[in-house]
Amino acid sequence: MDHDLPKPPLALVVLTQALLAALLLGGIGVIALLPAMSASIAAALPEYASLRTPLLALAIAIVLLALVTLAMVALLVQRIHAGTVLARPSLLWVDVIVSTLICAAALVVVAFVVIGVGQAGSPWLALILVTACLALTALACITLVLRSLLGHAIRLRTELDEVV
Repeated sequence: MDHDLPKPPLALVVLTQALLAALLLGGIGVIALLPAMSASIAAALPEYASLRTPLLALAIAIVLLALVTLAMVALLVQRIHAGTVLARPSLLWVDVIVSTLICAAALVVVAFVVIGVGQAGSPWLALILVTACLALTALACITLVLRSLLGHAIRLRTELDEVV
């Protein structure tokens, strides 16, 4: 693959990777703090203590999905910088991003059901969860549109390489 594609400035790539790394570390910190925080909330609201385990599991799963997404974005940023983004593995990484977004939206729906069954929510929480689900679904759709553009660019690049 040629390395003559336009590249973002190195400073922008380094800044992006540093911010992604900070978000990854923050996510790991959140996972470490969630059990203690959920125990504290369960102690403060004993009537909802039975929801602690399922909601904790859902929260950790959503954060893990976010971490996988951040890792895939970091890999794609690196491929863009290296000039190798127009290759099939890039599509696989975008597929992982779409899958994580869809799984996260499904987990938000499960959280909505768990909270509803436990009668622990408020209308504002329901609105937040519905908005989160819609936002994750919209991000998955936008990513799919961008994936189709990437797939088309890869096909064009392959065609051009064959001609040359």
